[in-house]
Amino acid sequence: MIKDLKANLKPILKLTLIMSFPLLVIALVGFFLIPETNLYFRELGALFLHTAIFVGIMLFFNTFKLRKVFLLIFQFLLSFLVAFKLFFYYTFEAKPSASGVFVIFETNAAEASEFFSSYFDFTIGAIISVSFLVFFILILQLVFKQKQFQFLRFKNISLIFKVVTILLIVASAYFLRRSFRDQSLFIISHSIQEYNIAKNYYKEHLAKQENQSIKINSKNEKPQVGIVIIGESTSRWHMQLYNYNRETNPILSKMKDELFIFNDVIAPEVMTIKSLEKSLTLSDHNNPKAENNFSIVQLANAAGFETFWISNQQPVGFTESTPTIIATAAKHKQFLATDSYFYSIYDEALIPEIRNAIKTESKRKLIFVHLIGTHRLYPKRYTKEFDYFEGVNERTKYKTAYSKAKVNEYDNAVRYNDFVVSEIIKLTKAENENSFVVYFSDHGDDVFDTQDFVGHHGHKGSKPMFDVPFLAWFSDDYLNNNKRIDTLNNYENRKYNAEDFIYSFSDIINLDFEGFDATRSIFSSSFKERKRLIKERLDYDTWEE
Repeated sequence: MIKDLKANLKPILKLTLIMSFPLLVIALVGFFLIPETNLYFRELGALFLHTAIFVGIMLFFNTFKLRKVFLLIFQFLLSFLVAFKLFFYYTFEAKPSASGVFVIFETNAAEASEFFSSYFDFTIGAIISVSFLVFFILILQLVFKQKQFQFLRFKNISLIFKVVTILLIVASAYFLRRSFRDQSLFIISHSIQEYNIAKNYYKEHLAKQENQSIKINSKNEKPQVGIVIIGESTSRWHMQLYNYNRETNPILSKMKDELFIFNDVIAPEVMTIKSLEKSLTLSDHNNPKAENNFSIVQLANAAGFETFWISNQQPVGFTESTPTIIATAAKHKQFLATDSYFYSIYDEALIPEIRNAIKTESKRKLIFVHLIGTHRLYPKRYTKEFDYFEGVNERTKYKTAYSKAKVNEYDNAVRYNDFVVSEIIKLTKAENENSFVVYFSDHGDDVFDTQDFVGHHGHKGSKPMFDVPFLAWFSDDYLNNNKRIDTLNNYENRKYNAEDFIYSFSDIINLDFEGFDATRSIFSSSFKERKRLIKERLDYDTWEE
């Protein structure tokens, strides 16, 4: 074995040096970006073991061509892993997580492009370039100087050397899995497995129009038109309705006396997928995979409504998204942005489709509207007429040329969103029927409100990301007919987590189901405040950022 090592010492050292370049990158760059010393050394340890495993595998192969192919594959994997990790540490000051992998699977091409362009800057470009430097050099050598790969032609390696190499590979993999699981490629593999299990669970419970788990105790069969508007990335921190210092809600503010405006509603999560999983189903923080789960769409079906899902969000990511699975249960589905990978469709395009749904012959209609709202990139979310705000907002915590531009763009998007939501309410009001409109957002964005950051992310979760608008409009006919809606003067400041929306929804459609809890309905006279858990069982109401 020692003889084999001496005979191949130079090529093995050269291979090891080439494969160790990503390790050198994370050692140098990560020293400045990784926030905790313990985490820094764990990342180094994990990447060292990855490198050892890949070098060992290449020593095991006899064929020169296979070694060359695997050198490129393994160098790419290590470079990608380093670039991916450093991007997270630089952008979010946190390590990549399983939840981040979940989000990637459900991100469509347009969202991925917008996300990357939102956060891309010179530093990220440099990180990616440095991480992939040796990989790019190897590609160039493969094309122009193949002789550079001759070092991969090892002299004959004995069986005992290969056995020892296999044992070292197995030992490295064991330590990697046992002690560095959260820093390894195993987290991606494990997340894929978890994701597939979760997706199958949702398809089994939430995709069908009828759900046998729903047991109806009583329901109101009077004619009714209901609209549930699900917003996107809109924080009440930037809404005039909630005392923001800019006129971002000029229309809804004029309608204020007609609205039920709730001042203290939070989103259960700060990412769309995880938030809507809870807001639109029985799932909550304590029961993320509720047994015999069902959605508000299926509940509306069971109540005898003709259900519509009208969306300005793309229905698929790299896989079918969870909100799309929930939408599948609707009797009529329309996704305006199906082919909109390279251009934006403004939310006002939904209004004619909503009008058509209202005009259908059915006497009981429930229309779910999923807006693109104020999702980044903000300038794509409003028309030129709504390019309204300029200058620096005095309330912006971090004042730079960049923050000035982003705050103005976001506020323009909120002002446009005000127009869309008000138009939907006016459209419903014009029918002069027993009707209601409820609007809330899946989560908000922090736009330099509490930190030097724009957007939303679990690891940087802040109050502007959790604090969402929640308002309702009811026709006079509706309020006269539905006595379950509490019109007491104290309703505005109820502390509420939108993960309980399914109970509020049941109240407004006047339905009792087995398991219904009136204390969890924000509209009910029986409402009781509950501990609002976010993140890792953090009490929102005692949380100090």
